[in-house]
Amino acid sequence: MNNQSAHIFTIANQKGGSGKSTLAINLATKLLEVSDKVLIIDTDPQKSIESFTDIREAESNKDKGLRPFTLVNRTGNITESLKQFVQMYDYVIIDTGGIDSQESRKAMLFADSLIVPTTPSHFDFEALYMMFERILEIKDTNEAMQISILMNKISTNVFLHKELLDFQNAITAIKERLDSNDDFKLLDNVLSDRIAYKRAISEGKGITEYTDMKAKAEFEMVFEELLQKEQIC
Repeated sequence: MNNQSAHIFTIANQKGGSGKSTLAINLATKLLEVSDKVLIIDTDPQKSIESFTDIREAESNKDKGLRPFTLVNRTGNITESLKQFVQMYDYVIIDTGGIDSQESRKAMLFADSLIVPTTPSHFDFEALYMMFERILEIKDTNEAMQISILMNKISTNVFLHKELLDFQNAITAIKERLDSNDDFKLLDNVLSDRIAYKRAISEGKGITEYTDMKAKAEFEMVFEELLQKEQIC
């Protein structure tokens, strides 16, 4: 980006276990391929991403290809931090807690792209409906925000394919109920529940830097779909 503000990705879901932090890490390491000015703002008090950056820093002494991204831990009102960082970085990724948290609402108000990772095996129709309803309230203010729903941690068991179809149908029903077919985009590509993600993180690597070709290809497809949808990079 030349003399432009950062593109802000906000990753949010009201439930834990949806893979928000893992997605933030993998998005950051992928974006390092196009820019060395990549920042993650972690609003989770548990600071789960910090342990990854510690491992990555240690591993980079052996693997010079592991380039660093910047990590900042922030809780509470992140507005002032964002105003500062958008002029310093090309890409800012905000890893948030619950949809109703102060950090999440502020992060969505500033987001260019909102990514909502969801796990079909644990979805609750009414909970999803309420979550998307809250997101639309934010979009009333931040009209330019692009919203992508990512099906994450999908079982590779072909016998559970019906679970995925049920979830896709539920998303369609929610969009119709909210009269918001143009506001939400359910990504065509999905991320599977693979041990490779945990192993990569344990080595301080993003999935596209790891040796598992299936997992790498899968993430590349999601990334490319996001690029086409949001016209970034």
